[in-house]
Amino acid sequence: MAGITVWRRTAERRGPYVARAVAELRSWPALAVSDTRRGVAFAVRGTEILRLTGESEMRVRLTAPAIHRLEPYLRDCEQVQPCPDRAWVAVRVDAEPDLELLLALTSVAIKAHIA
Repeated sequence: MAGITVWRRTAERRGPYVARAVAELRSWPALAVSDTRRGVAFAVRGTEILRLTGESEMRVRLTAPAIHRLEPYLRDCEQVQPCPDRAWVAVRVDAEPDLELLLALTSVAIKAHIA
């Protein structure tokens, strides 16, 4: 008799700092949280501004003008990488300072989408 393989959908893996970021951001009143098939996403006024894209990575929609203003600071930060959609950046969150950077960039994204 052949064995039967059972496939279970496992909880998505998150690094400890990304998990902390998600937990913190769930409490922010300006953000609407959605648990999608692709993972957790956060929106402001119906516009997605933050999404989980990997175990230790989140993408933030800052808007192209905000990225342009921050570019001198972000250029030398290896934890932040541009995305093909120029309104987004990918943030690698591997340590406490990365978590603080992600939260700060999320604040910038909220302001950019509320103004």
